[in-house]
Amino acid sequence: MNSPVLSAKPDEKGYLPNYLDGIFPGGQDAMKPEGKFYRMFDAGNGSELKPSKVAGNAIPPKASAVHSSSMLAYNFFHWISKEHPFRFSDGKTYDKVYFEVKMPVLKSHPKSPANMDVVLVSDDCRSMLCFESKLSEYIKYGDAEFKPAYLERKNYYNNHFVDDFIEYIKNFKNIDHAYNYGIAQMVKHLIAITNLHQSNYAMADMFALNDFIEPDVAKKMLEAPLNIKFANILYILGAEGCVPHSETLNYIKLLAQFRATACFDDMLWQYFVLPNYAYNYNDMLAIMRSQMPDGLADYLEARYPHLHSWNDGTYPIHRIG
Repeated sequence: MNSPVLSAKPDEKGYLPNYLDGIFPGGQDAMKPEGKFYRMFDAGNGSELKPSKVAGNAIPPKASAVHSSSMLAYNFFHWISKEHPFRFSDGKTYDKVYFEVKMPVLKSHPKSPANMDVVLVSDDCRSMLCFESKLSEYIKYGDAEFKPAYLERKNYYNNHFVDDFIEYIKNFKNIDHAYNYGIAQMVKHLIAITNLHQSNYAMADMFALNDFIEPDVAKKMLEAPLNIKFANILYILGAEGCVPHSETLNYIKLLAQFRATACFDDMLWQYFVLPNYAYNYNDMLAIMRSQMPDGLADYLEARYPHLHSWNDGTYPIHRIG
């Protein structure tokens, strides 16, 4: 993904010299060490801004990869603020954005939260939109597993759906040649957001894990149960012509299979998941374009070469708006 708008050339493995080189110029200051978003990524479980080692080999920070899904999310959503609110297709106005938000899953394991890529909070602090961003992760096949703690009811917060979650996890089976981790991750995200709706203890734990959420915002969010919605948001990798890459379609089918076979209470799907579980960045751009700062939409289309609204309804990808 070598784009003409990158401010430096990536190496042969797709890593830029600095993560700022892959960020929209208007969003770079907020991602510098003194910026308001830097510590969200620096403290996140994804270790986006820290180099690592694998088998003794140094690996650059994940955020410096041109294919970073967290930086894709940042480039899309960083501009949302009280000065530049975002009106979504649910009719609500969102004026606060947080990244790499840690959400408690099991009460017994507060230091093992789910990591949500993007959380938008409405102007009245009564609604949250939660997005898990995927750029190319889903082309990596592999198995997933749940720790035994997920099978014990005593480890959960007060949650109406606990028995459904335990039953699903007890019968969870990996599918050959599939991104099973994405399904396991979605289950953990669903546990987390339903926790937050039903348990003030879970909410308090979330605020303790994310001290960048302002105290006045946290106070308002605790006043009554929140309206919380979740969805995956995918970058649609293209193949020949205007056809999505086969791995994109495979993952969408996997998500659809999960939706069809997970025997969760209908209330979960109705109240906690957006009308579709697999949104896409192509159509998100269409609804955001007129609300974005000048130059950002053009930057995104140049930065991410497959970002075009060619979806004509042939493929099971939800259209926003």
